[in-house]
Amino acid sequence: MEKLKILIVEDESLIALALKHSLIRAGYEVCELVASGEQAIESAKKESPDVILMDTRLRGGMDGIEAARQIGNFSSATIIFTTGYQYPSLKGRAMALNPAAYLVKPVEIYEIEQAIHSARKTQD
Repeated sequence: MEKLKILIVEDESLIALALKHSLIRAGYEVCELVASGEQAIESAKKESPDVILMDTRLRGGMDGIEAARQIGNFSSATIIFTTGYQYPSLKGRAMALNPAAYLVKPVEIYEIEQAIHSARKTQD
């Protein structure tokens, strides 16, 4: 079975590196790490990931929700939002995109894997 390719979009480098190492240990392929919405769009075009772990607040002028919306125009990647914020308005905007999950940090690897497996079951 081919490894799932995951794009991590996270502006906190320590969190991004920890996620990357955990996902690699769990058997996933991890794309380059990116920290802005603009980079996320370019990387999604270039890498064609199966799953995108998308922080809601990012560097640059575009948040993760807008980046995910734009990526959805050309990609069928599973989106999993990760956030340190629990504002209802933010969650509402994110959930309008029908992500596989909306996870509040700190996020554990088993939560990500659970969201991936649930999303893949509904796609089959």
